[in-house]
Amino acid sequence: MEEETDWSQISRSDQQSHINARPHASGALSEILVKYGWQVLPHPPCSPDMSPPAFDFFPKLKKPLRGNRFRSFEEVSYEVTRVIRHINKEGVLTGIQDLPKRWTTVIKHNGEYIEGL
Repeated sequence: MEEETDWSQISRSDQQSHINARPHASGALSEILVKYGWQVLPHPPCSPDMSPPAFDFFPKLKKPLRGNRFRSFEEVSYEVTRVIRHINKEGVLTGIQDLPKRWTTVIKHNGEYIEGL
């Protein structure tokens, strides 16, 4: 038999991440949060402007591969691995350091996607 959680025992001062993905924004969960007086803070949808791999790593991975034609999966795998090793060796990924500036810009634009940010 599955044991039911006693939500009243969880402190309201505890901060919980309540993302807006469909399973987490279900009616049943929302009712529990309201019942026990938890405040649900808005959470922005996933944004490529806020994801270091999307704005930092992938462009640097794609650039040296652009225009090449590969004859096999092994060839693609070899080239991707080579580029990743070069990126790691050069230490050119600065996505984490760039996040505060990006946060500010995204907030100023109310979460809208910003081409070329």
